Order: sequence, then structure tokens, then C-alpha cells
Amino acid sequence: MSRRLLSLPSLELLRGFVAVGRCMSVTAAARELAITQPALSRQIRALEGALGCTLFERRHRGLAFTPEGARLFQTADAWLEQLGEAVESLRPSDSDSVSLTTSTGFAALWLLPRIGEFQRAHLDVDLRVVASNRLMDLERENIDLAIRYSPASSAPSGAIRLFDEQLLPVSRTALEIDDPMQLGKQVLLEYDDPEHPLLQWPHWFKANNVPRPRPGRFIRFTQYDQVIQAALAGNGVALARLELVRPLLASGALQRATRAKPLPLNYAYWLICRQRALGRGAASVRKWVLAQASRERGA
Repeated sequence: MSRRLLSLPSLELLRGFVAVGRCMSVTAAARELAITQPALSRQIRALEGALGCTLFERRHRGLAFTPEGARLFQTADAWLEQLGEAVESLRPSDSDSVSLTTSTGFAALWLLPRIGEFQRAHLDVDLRVVASNRLMDLERENIDLAIRYSPASSAPSGAIRLFDEQLLPVSRTALEIDDPMQLGKQVLLEYDDPEHPLLQWPHWFKANNVPRPRPGRFIRFTQYDQVIQAALAGNGVALARLELVRPLLASGALQRATRAKPLPLNYAYWLICRQRALGRGAASVRKWVLAQASRERGA
């Protein structure tokens, strides 16, 4: 055995160091590792003693790396991540567990209505849906697949386009609208998200050269699926994302406004896979999502 290998600090000390480095807090890192804060502090001191240098500067509002600490963290963080992936790939599992993340609106309106079909065809796959509007790091957060929404210019390398975005007015009952201005007389259900102004009524009216209706005719929601639920309840007219409401239109639960043409946006839905190779279950989910999307495009 080489002398360099014998001189390495223990894995426990390095794991504690990396956890503190990621959190820049001994207390938070100890909580993640399920050990006490004093025990983790002792690990850091033991590692510093073994290396003969200080790894963190204790400041009034937290921690900061010393130059030596920053150098060690850069290598140890990547090394432990790779080691964790290798260990995980070797462990047997009773079920093929797959994690897929997407926005809350996409999960509620597109994924969940179809997920029963997937379950019936893949009884051995344990699918975990992580519905969040936060952009998650697939590698660091151990996620297999993601469905994301962005223009083509912002899509990550390797992303697969599922379908494009189109908007159209919908409601529970059919609206005989010959002129888009008539929509201004309706109660309008609005997606109140400043990060997506193109999904809001002012953009639709501007694109159709229609004056914005007077105030007081809007009901606003912070989650997109709430907008559609309000339309299903008969509370007003929603500006629907066509691919997300196709099943509701097909079943008659929602009606599109007559003569109102879909408004295309320079956005699309994208399937993204983690960098490391997909397992059998994740590959099955990927194939199923692509098949569903292809079916939608042909509808």
C-alpha cells in the first residue's frame, strides 16, 4: 500500500468537512449528517490537526474557507460526489426507483392525469415526482429526469423538445366570441407570476391588438394549476396552455372560446436527463414521456 494512501484522513473526517463546506455552517451540516454540532466541530478540529493547517475562518456571521480549506474542498467535494455515485450504483434495490422533477403546474395538469397508464405498464418502477418551481440540480440532488419550460435559446445541452407552447382562452361553458374584445366583459383568471408575463392576459390582449379591460375583472392565482381549477369551477375564463389542457378539452370539461385562435409563444417544454447513465427504470420513464409527447403533437 502506498504511503500517500496510508496518510489520507479518514472518510468520516472528510465527509464532515465537505458537509460543513457546502453549508458554511456547522449547525446545518450536523443536522444533515444526523450528528450533534459538538461532534462535528471535533471532527473539523481533528482534520485540521491531522493536516497541520486551518481549514475555516470563524467569522462573526459564519464561516469562510482559508486558502487551504478552499483547495481541499474543491477536490474533496467532487471526489465524494463521485464516490457516492459509485457506491449507489452497486447497491441492490428491491424496486427500480426513479425521480422526475417538473413544475407544479405541469405535474398537476399534464403528468398526473397520465401517470396511471405508466404505473399499469411498469409495476416494477417506483416513480417519485418532485413538483417544484425551483430549478433543481439533477446531479447534486440525485434526480434522474426533469421536464422544464424555456425558450430554445435557454434549453440545456442535450435537452429534448417535447412540444411548443400555445395559449388560448377556455372556460367551463362555451363562449360565443366573434371579437376578442368581448373577452374584456368576462371575469378573467390570471396567473400571477412576474417571471412569466407572456402567460398573462395583458400579453394576449396586446398580441391580438385588443385594449386591456378595465380593472376589477381579474381573479389572480400564484399557481398555474389553480387558474385551471378555477375555470373548471366556472369562475371565469382562463388563458390556457394548450398542451396542458388537451385532455380537459377532449373530455368537454373545458370549452375553448370560439373563433379565438391559439397564440404561439417562443417557449417549449423540454426533457432533460442527468449526466450519468440512466438506470432501467429511468430509461422506461424517459421513453414513456417521449411517447406521450409524440402523441400530443399528433393530436
